[in-house]
Amino acid sequence: MACSPATTQTTPAVANGSPKLTLALTSGSQAGLRIPCHRVVTLVGRREGCKIHLPDQRISPVHVALINDGSKVSVIDLLTSSGTTLNDLKLEYETLNQGDVIEMASWSFEARLQRSPNYTNNDEHASGLDLTPHSVTLEHMKSGRLLQPNRDVCIVGRRAGSDIHLDDNRVSRAHALLMTYFGHPAIVDLLTANGTFVNGEPVSFRKLKDGDLLAIGDSEFRVRLGTTAIAPEAQPNGNGVIKKPTLVARTEDHPGDQINIAETEGSQRWRIAEQTKKVARG
Repeated sequence: MACSPATTQTTPAVANGSPKLTLALTSGSQAGLRIPCHRVVTLVGRREGCKIHLPDQRISPVHVALINDGSKVSVIDLLTSSGTTLNDLKLEYETLNQGDVIEMASWSFEARLQRSPNYTNNDEHASGLDLTPHSVTLEHMKSGRLLQPNRDVCIVGRRAGSDIHLDDNRVSRAHALLMTYFGHPAIVDLLTANGTFVNGEPVSFRKLKDGDLLAIGDSEFRVRLGTTAIAPEAQPNGNGVIKKPTLVARTEDHPGDQINIAETEGSQRWRIAEQTKKVARG
């Protein structure tokens, strides 16, 4: 029996003690508006369901993802046509710092970061993620090919440039993110029409366990995890160099949590008030 994709984007709230991100809108009639990003993944884009909904044709359906992995906040451009800049430089994937400015089309946001003085890298997470660092390998079920991501946030999609490229019309251009949270791998669906499935179940966010079957479009992968003997914070390698565990490898938000910055300003659902026509005149 065919499964239906997840209809809402639900990612866990960030753990206690993790860095807290607020985006301050610095452009348009609502400049100064502050948007708290208190989930593990915050999506920005034109598609309904994005935490920050920007109704502008120059913005991709899902344009940018902000990822809080428990120790840092990163921002990734989802292979967009119009692009994203960070501090006036083209953005691909970067760690955010206090005061960084993210721009896409006419929208500009300043990052405000706050870390709890009680931060440790061992905070428990509300979703029950264990704190043992893992490396992950995806075994392609048909070919037997092994894929190992080479950074701690990887794009899975149909568009050229994806970290895991799937040439399949049922796969969205930017379909899912393979990420880590406290050193543990997880998959995030990017509000896709056809969904992302783990063990036959549609998911928006799911931590991955050894032996899980991940399905995206017509492709199926067996998840293989290797537990490391290092602490989540760091471990010296053979040369005495401190290395932080990550996914070593190749080459949502809930509707009630949505920030639709708009004419309904002041309610739980805001939408960017500035229209494209106003932007053109500016």
